[in-house]
Amino acid sequence: MVYTFGGPRVSSITIQVAATLVANLGILNTGMMIGFPSVLLPPLLKVGPGLHISFDQATWLSSISFISAPVGCVVAGPMIDRVGRRRGLVLLNLTFIAGWLPSAVFPLSLPALYVGRICSGIGAGAAPSACSIYTAEVAAVYLRTALVLITPLMLSVGAVITYLWAMLYQESWSEVSWFGLSVTSMSLVLTLLLPESPMWLLNRGHAEKALQALQRLRGASGPEQVKEELDSFSSRASDKQQKTSWLSNFKHLRKPQVYKPLIMINALYLCGNFSGVMPVMSFAVDFTNRAGIQGEAHYVAMCIAIVRMVSILIFTWVSNVFGSRNPAVFFGVIMTASMTMLTVNVSGLLVLPQWLIGALVLVYVYAGSTSFTNIMLSMLGEVFPTEVRGFASGITTGLGFTTSFVATKLYPIFVTEFEAYFVFLFFTIFGAAGTLYIYFFLPETHGKTLLEIEDHFKGVQTTGTKL
Repeated sequence: MVYTFGGPRVSSITIQVAATLVANLGILNTGMMIGFPSVLLPPLLKVGPGLHISFDQATWLSSISFISAPVGCVVAGPMIDRVGRRRGLVLLNLTFIAGWLPSAVFPLSLPALYVGRICSGIGAGAAPSACSIYTAEVAAVYLRTALVLITPLMLSVGAVITYLWAMLYQESWSEVSWFGLSVTSMSLVLTLLLPESPMWLLNRGHAEKALQALQRLRGASGPEQVKEELDSFSSRASDKQQKTSWLSNFKHLRKPQVYKPLIMINALYLCGNFSGVMPVMSFAVDFTNRAGIQGEAHYVAMCIAIVRMVSILIFTWVSNVFGSRNPAVFFGVIMTASMTMLTVNVSGLLVLPQWLIGALVLVYVYAGSTSFTNIMLSMLGEVFPTEVRGFASGITTGLGFTTSFVATKLYPIFVTEFEAYFVFLFFTIFGAAGTLYIYFFLPETHGKTLLEIEDHFKGVQTTGTKL
């Protein structure tokens, strides 16, 4: 079978999917890190033998990763721009190994737990940039919409794993730490087998290496089979063959193709985090109890993680048919409506039956994941120009994790000091604001090349394309 540019081929698709899955194992670690408080905190807050901590220490253990995450965000962007996307993934895995090792080897040491959470936070901060950028740059146009959604999928899979451990091993957290360490070690080995991003190689003037990398990624037997695809962006890269520096990166921020998507996606992160996306993921058991579900909260939390994962699988199909923007608006409305009903129930104005509360929680999680989490992570590797993609993504994820820290740190304090009604109303307001923001400001990127997306933010209308 002869390979044709843009046309699907089984071997090419298989290779791209495999490379994307390996690259996104770092995001799986991020999901496990975010969900880890569900495993860690309940036994630590109980009375009895073993290690126990205060409520204030518990809030720090749950949120401290989000403090250190911006460090990873700031470092990761320039790092992957300078050393390459693949080497960046290698360093990412080493960071997560440093994160899981202390809690696995010293599970009853509070300082070790803090150190592990800090290192995991740094890895989580670096993961979105490193994983999503590599995915977006190695994927063919006809596969990119589907493959970039592997990033939020792996995030949800990581959360499912931690919730499963929380349900099965409610008195121990060392098992999930050893599991995370094993997964990360395997990821490190597999990452060494990945080809470098052809776009990054071209941007550094390594045309021959870029050709070889693209051949591997497309399963092509000869250079003529990928020449058209390589030529489609090589001319744009020819004038960007320079080493990146902090000064040059900041100069790029003045360009509309950089600052426009930077403002857009950070506003999306802000609305997403304060609509409850991150606190609910970290405090799934407590959230279900506050919503009014009594009894088996661990099972409901597990259902939350599974629903998040299923939402990505469905969203992958939906976005390939209808694009990303319109489904995000639709599910944003659904999310806001379900959280409004939960808020009314928590306020006591209307008492809903248990089954309806459970259904509304799952609908809220499904719709919120689709309208915010999925689209945020999938667009992260698409909307910035190649020469500053790592730097701009680092800024974005850094600000995103900062707001995640604020939301996660304040959630247990607010639900304790104030009525849960206040917190639920807060989520409702930001959910509505985020939905309106998506409707008015978010462009459609489905079916567009990375260069067409860049031209859109520059204000250049490419013939036959419209975002």
